[in-house]
Formats: sequence, C-alpha cells, structure tokens
Amino acid sequence: MIVFITGGSGSGKSALAERVCTALGGERIYIATMPVYTDEDRKKVARHHALRAGRGFQTLEMPGRLGPVPEHATVLLECLSTFTANRMFSGERRSDWTAALRTELASLLDRPGHTVIVSADVSGEAALLDPETENYRAVLTALGCWLAGRSDTAVECVCGIPLLLKGTLPC
Repeated sequence: MIVFITGGSGSGKSALAERVCTALGGERIYIATMPVYTDEDRKKVARHHALRAGRGFQTLEMPGRLGPVPEHATVLLECLSTFTANRMFSGERRSDWTAALRTELASLLDRPGHTVIVSADVSGEAALLDPETENYRAVLTALGCWLAGRSDTAVECVCGIPLLLKGTLPC
C-alpha cells in the first residue's frame, strides 16, 4: 500500500503517518530527511526520536539521496518537502528535478512493502518568491500530484483532521 499525506505545518500529518504505519504492521522504517547542522537541529531530532520511542520504528538518516531499505518493510519517508529541498539546493544541477526525483522515489514505491510519504503543501502559498524557490515549489507540487496519483490513499491534514482525498485509511 502507498499512502501520501500532505498538509500545512503543524497540521497533524506526521502523527497520522505514524498511526498508519503502525496499522499497516511489519517492520517499520522511518527515513529521516532533515540534515543536522546546529544544536537546534539536534534538539529537534532528539524530540522526534523521543516521540517515536517505543513505537517500533528503526530510523535511517537519509538527508541526501535515498538508500536501500528492507523489502517488505513499512517505510515512512518524513518528509518529501525537506528531501526535495535538500536535493535541489545541494549545488547539484539538474535540467528536470521533477523527473530525477520521481525516479529516485519510484525505487521506494516499487519495492515490496508499504510506503507512507509525508509532505508539506506549499502549492497554495500566495507570495511570489525568488526564481529558485518558485522552481522548488513547482517541483514539490508536481511530485505531490504524481504521488497522489500513484498512491492507494491520499490524505490532506487540516487542523489535526485528516481529509481523505482518495482510497481508505488503514487506521
């Protein structure tokens, strides 16, 4: 099963994703995409580890490229928006970031096992930003649309309430 969960900051998407992974069962892998540079980053990571403590997740730090994950595991990618920014603002040049990231994500989606992907929704931001940031927003929006199409279940979280867009929630 592929589950795509999107929403604004603090909307409850991460908590929902963890509940979905628990309901899907099996070995649970948490792919953490946040790079750690500062003490504040370390505190945030420690807080997230504490929130997941005792829930059966094995954490794999993958702030750059996605690496191999066990087949048949239930994988939670947290989160697509951070992963996309890490790649696009790494200094690496790509003529088509959407295609490159789709290819990389497909390796996760096409393997045996469940995949849950969390992403911030930046498509509705009204402000016009610099060209690089606008490109990031366009790529992330395109990836979200692609993932929603590939997913068995697509959900938008608003104020802690999951709004089912497609499929059924396993929890």
